[in-house]
Amino acid sequence: MNLQKTFTRPLRLARGHVIVGCALFALLASSLTLVGRGLPPPRFVLDRVTQGGLTPIGEYSWRKASDWLVGRKYAVLTFDDGPYGHGVDEQILGVLHRHHAHAIFFLVCNHINDTTSHLLGVYEHEGHIIGNHSFDHLRLSELSDGALRDQVEGCSRRIASLTGHRPFYFRPPFGMTSAHVKHFAEMSGMQQMLWDANSQDSWQTRPEQIRFWSNRDTDNLSILLMHDKPTTAAVLDQTLNDLEQRGFQFVLPEQLPPDTVTD
Repeated sequence: MNLQKTFTRPLRLARGHVIVGCALFALLASSLTLVGRGLPPPRFVLDRVTQGGLTPIGEYSWRKASDWLVGRKYAVLTFDDGPYGHGVDEQILGVLHRHHAHAIFFLVCNHINDTTSHLLGVYEHEGHIIGNHSFDHLRLSELSDGALRDQVEGCSRRIASLTGHRPFYFRPPFGMTSAHVKHFAEMSGMQQMLWDANSQDSWQTRPEQIRFWSNRDTDNLSILLMHDKPTTAAVLDQTLNDLEQRGFQFVLPEQLPPDTVTD
């Protein structure tokens, strides 16, 4: 008996199976990568449990494998406390336009005046979403029902008077909310949106720190908190470049009624 032939034949067969398996896997991976390239982003809604991230809906399972293979990720950009005026809003809008990115602008309605009111039309013309950030940026959980109504409803009415429709998303100032504040926003037809990634630009004065924290905090399906202010505008282009190099695409959640069933 030729022992060498006996022992090497199974080894050759096993090696052949491995090669064929690797080739098939490479073909599948290549196909998934090509299929996912160039297609519009998947559909997302606000995560109703955390209110600080995204939940994919629709036909996402087959895209998930493609996204994983190429490192593709998704995030929502949000800007609080606008409109700022003095050219800052236009600077932010210009950067977003260059990156083909859309964002949600949570406006403080007492910042909307004769010199900034035109920006609401610009936001929407560029494909961005306008959200309610209260009328005077107060700590809403500490207010009476009447004062809370003035802050939330007053801002929604102000936005509607300029855009023709009420805002769908609401963000409490400082992220300070309560079950009562959340319920009041929902009764006003809005979904409360928080965040799970913080640029720290509400207190950081150095643009490089804003860039660092934005990149460090943002993960797949994150909502990134930024503010409509000069230091953020100054570093926004570099920040978006960093995130894009990590595979991020910037998306907006779909505005669905609260009782909508999603799969």
